[in-house]
Amino acid sequence: MKEKRILVSVLAVMSMIIFSATVVRADQNDKLIKILIEKGIITSEEAKSLEKEMKGEAPEKAAETKATSGEEWTKKVEVGYNKGAYIKTTDDRFSLKLNVRTQGAFRYQDREDQDNTATFRVRRARILAGGNVFYPWMRYGTQVTLEGGSAALRDAWIQADYFDYAKPRIGQYKVPFDREFLTSAFNLELIDRSIASSAFSLQRDIGLQVSGGFMQNQLNYAVGIFNGSGANQNNVNKEFMYVGRLVYTPFGSYPYSQGALDTPDSPKLAVGVAGAYLPGLDPGERKSLAGPLGNTNIVPVKSDVYELTADLAFKYLNFSFEGGYYFRNIDPDKTTPFGEENAQGYYLQGGYFLIPKKFELAARYSWVNPDNPNQTDDNEQQEYTGGLSYYFYGHPLKIQADYSFFRNENPSGDRDDHQVQAMMTLAF
Repeated sequence: MKEKRILVSVLAVMSMIIFSATVVRADQNDKLIKILIEKGIITSEEAKSLEKEMKGEAPEKAAETKATSGEEWTKKVEVGYNKGAYIKTTDDRFSLKLNVRTQGAFRYQDREDQDNTATFRVRRARILAGGNVFYPWMRYGTQVTLEGGSAALRDAWIQADYFDYAKPRIGQYKVPFDREFLTSAFNLELIDRSIASSAFSLQRDIGLQVSGGFMQNQLNYAVGIFNGSGANQNNVNKEFMYVGRLVYTPFGSYPYSQGALDTPDSPKLAVGVAGAYLPGLDPGERKSLAGPLGNTNIVPVKSDVYELTADLAFKYLNFSFEGGYYFRNIDPDKTTPFGEENAQGYYLQGGYFLIPKKFELAARYSWVNPDNPNQTDDNEQQEYTGGLSYYFYGHPLKIQADYSFFRNENPSGDRDDHQVQAMMTLAF
């Protein structure tokens, strides 16, 4: 028992000695630091850092560790520009590409029996965002329009590219129908599309499609089922729109872009056919970004509508050619007094680079016979357009000017209209 008391007493004395030494040492350190500050040898900030080091802290090392951690994070992400500003993970699991596209234009119109007009306008203003998520093959795309002073959703889709021969896509996007409308408005060699495309295109809708390629992508297809009501619209009934497109490119890939900007030293050719069936289409059902079938003068009563198109695109060296044919059958409900009607149209367009990749001359002829059950505005229409384009940096940066002559044939006399346009495109 006596030995235990002695051991406890010794430990207590040692603890007091160590504590006293620590206090004395700390007090001496504080006095030393104060003397160094008074002598101007160190600053107050340096003194604080010195105190932390004496207490066993390592702020510099902590900062270094933090910096190293930040560097490791940046090694996993890549930022750059490739036809759009992008950010992506180095494992290719996530990516986001942003694009801005705008067109500023001037238009002068001389219309028969109407006042002439002249105006500047923002022809198009778009913001696009797309990329992939979770897997390199899980792709998405969005597009918002800003022209007209308000924002509107144009595209929003998800697509799985796991198999080249079968790529399902769901959402809102361009209906796979005619080549001229599938070609972006920013990749045209004339300012506007033809009157034939405007009269027959199905434009955008919401639905599900499957697309893919065979024969080393020389034969491509797309088939889809859509609401049939246009963009940003729910289906108004239980009927859907069915669309299919087939394209053959025997000499290799042919993108949806007009003009021989790539000056191919061997011919390139694309031949496409497409069909669409809209059973039980109600008058005015197709509302937004949906083409002319929403016009109640064209579809005055519930009708079954069939559309067909065939198109051809060719380019070689500095020359390019594109043409398309359209056919539409409108079959009204038999309980109505309206009869079945067929409409058709076509366009022929060619371009030639007077200065390769820079200065192009283009011309187009288009014809439309828009017969419809209501027999309203169904007279034949013709378009003659010629234009010049100067490409500073391909389609993304160019200026264009063109002249168009439009003739609407009427039993009481033809109506002739003239139009002059100039436009600058900036897309990045």
